[in-house]
Amino acid sequence: MQAHKMQRLYQLCLENIVHNSNFWLQVKHTQEKIGILSSPFDSLPASLEQDLLDMYEQINGLSGQNNFWLEQQEKWRLFVTRRIKRLCITKYTEKTSLVHIATTCRNLNHLEVRDVQEALPYLKAVAPCLTTVVSLNIDTMAHVTSGSLKYIRSHCPNLRTLGLKSCFLNDKAVSHLKHISTLAELDLRDTEVTAVGVSHVLKSNPQLRSLHHPEVVHAVYKLHSTRTWRVRVEASLWSSSMAVCYHLREIDLELSRKDNPSMLAVVVSVCPEIERVRIEFDARASPYALVPLAALKCLTELDIQCVADTNRKPWVDHATHSSVLDSITLFEGSVLPILQSCGSHLHALSLEGISGVDMKSVEIHCPNLVSLGLYYNTYARNSFRIPDNIASVKPFPSLRRLLFGSNSGNSDFSASYLEWLLSNENLEELSLSGSPLFTDELFACAFANSAAFPQLRRLELDYCNVTAEVITGFLYHCGRKSLRELSICGPFVREQASPALCYIICEKLDVQLEAYFYSFIKMKKRMLRYKQDLNFISSKSDIHLQDICKKTAILQTNTTSGYFSQRSTYSSEAATF
Repeated sequence: MQAHKMQRLYQLCLENIVHNSNFWLQVKHTQEKIGILSSPFDSLPASLEQDLLDMYEQINGLSGQNNFWLEQQEKWRLFVTRRIKRLCITKYTEKTSLVHIATTCRNLNHLEVRDVQEALPYLKAVAPCLTTVVSLNIDTMAHVTSGSLKYIRSHCPNLRTLGLKSCFLNDKAVSHLKHISTLAELDLRDTEVTAVGVSHVLKSNPQLRSLHHPEVVHAVYKLHSTRTWRVRVEASLWSSSMAVCYHLREIDLELSRKDNPSMLAVVVSVCPEIERVRIEFDARASPYALVPLAALKCLTELDIQCVADTNRKPWVDHATHSSVLDSITLFEGSVLPILQSCGSHLHALSLEGISGVDMKSVEIHCPNLVSLGLYYNTYARNSFRIPDNIASVKPFPSLRRLLFGSNSGNSDFSASYLEWLLSNENLEELSLSGSPLFTDELFACAFANSAAFPQLRRLELDYCNVTAEVITGFLYHCGRKSLRELSICGPFVREQASPALCYIICEKLDVQLEAYFYSFIKMKKRMLRYKQDLNFISSKSDIHLQDICKKTAILQTNTTSGYFSQRSTYSSEAATF
């Protein structure tokens, strides 16, 4: 049996067990009468127990979505067995369920606390489970006080990942995250924590490998920007035996003209193990500002976005003539030196808004790219090298993920080169954003071949005026083989998504359809708008198909991500249609 059919059969078995939860509840009550307090699923393999719990929550909804879920908690507790490793609790989780978790789960590794006002009471309720937790995520809008962090520090001895994104958290509270030797990843984004709080965290936890906060780079620079330290750093930049201060693996930075020119040099010197870099670069800053990144020996992922800020004054170097600066592009001044130094071990490269990109240089210096993103760039003359034997020579032979956006409306990107990029049959993810290069002929050439993209799992079409016939044809050729996710965004969603959804349901394809109208529309309005567009299908099929679509839409509406998600295989009626 083929792999995807075996997976589908496994999913159907899980659904059947979950749908018969009333029967298993009666079995449990019968066992309790004769003195057996264990769950009917305790004898199953741990991975199967986890899959059953996930399937139950997928079918009946997450615990934080509505009060109706309170009536289902006795059934939910059936699937919370002693070998469960991943669990989510919310403000709707009853005390009985919390006691059940505390007394049952002894192998819990990943815990998520979602939609609660105060985190500490819920942590205390499941305290016996915290000794084995390695990943703790306290979701949006929860109050995380000093007491909460003290409790986490003393009751989670194996904690490696702590997520506090969008929580009510300040510098005073975060100062209690001291000397947690096991902690490797910390997320402080969208909190009230400032660079001062980040500095406290770094000083007391230098072993951190990932610290998600926009002020990390500035905090590191402030910690090591004294005059004495700067002299020592400048001397150590040329030394191979430099002492390692921090073990951070990634940085995220908004670099502007007002930032100190030596900031990146200091950060690179004290964080030499950085592997992933994402920088939003001010177009008016120095074109050489990113050169210190070339000293990184472990860089594998590089994402550079260039934005213009008219409120900032242009960068001026009195030692250099302005006419020389005008002739130096960001790619030539900063990006190319990085590629020359780190390109051989670079696996992911994304360039957005960069002027003077030379694709020949990218090909030469980055032969092992797995992911390539090109958005709104301008390209140098003679930038594209297309060999005569394009059938046998492929660009970036290791490429698995291609993201291509508009070339700013210019005609400096070669359409033939784009077709050559799309000839890569090993692509697993393809994202195409609105571009003047896109034509029906280009899409037909890329998608019509039944042998094209045999491994493609995700296709994104953002603001692309692709006809429904092209999408349906692509699903006919590739959807049956490997495609699992199809995303459509833009003003043509109605014309594109409705026929695609109709085809997915009728052909029983295991493809998830995501449809986005406009990114600036509020989540609730976007969902309602798309539900109205589901009525468009009724004109192309009977009423029964429309009822199927509405039922599957209710099951698969993802409110947290703000998009409509449709899986035809999750509906038992759609499977038998």
